[in-house]
Amino acid sequence: MRNKIQNSTNWLLAILMVIFGLNKFLGFIPVEPPADPTAQSFMGAMFTSYLFIVVAIAEILGGILIAIPKTRFLGWLLLLPIVFNIVAFHVAHDFIGNGIWLLPTILFAIATYFQFKTIKTAINFGHV
Repeated sequence: MRNKIQNSTNWLLAILMVIFGLNKFLGFIPVEPPADPTAQSFMGAMFTSYLFIVVAIAEILGGILIAIPKTRFLGWLLLLPIVFNIVAFHVAHDFIGNGIWLLPTILFAIATYFQFKTIKTAINFGHV
């Protein structure tokens, strides 16, 4: 049962991240601008710089890596700053927003729970 939940969570997270990453290039899901002027400035700066492309590629690559069991931890590491930024942005500027940000956040938290043993090993690597 644990294995099924872990695989389902990782696959859903992978699909979401790949879709949202591709959406940054193809624009098939319309995104409403945030109501907060500071958030609008941040998003405007991000959309007009290289950062937008870097985040999109990282989302796609992280989604692909988290779907593959042998590269799951690497995908988790790649998605960690992205999900952190999503949460920080919405908590600080656009908490109500469209609410879709909660889904990858919850899925990432569940994936983190299942990755805890690997994360603990990586943190303690080299320490006896």
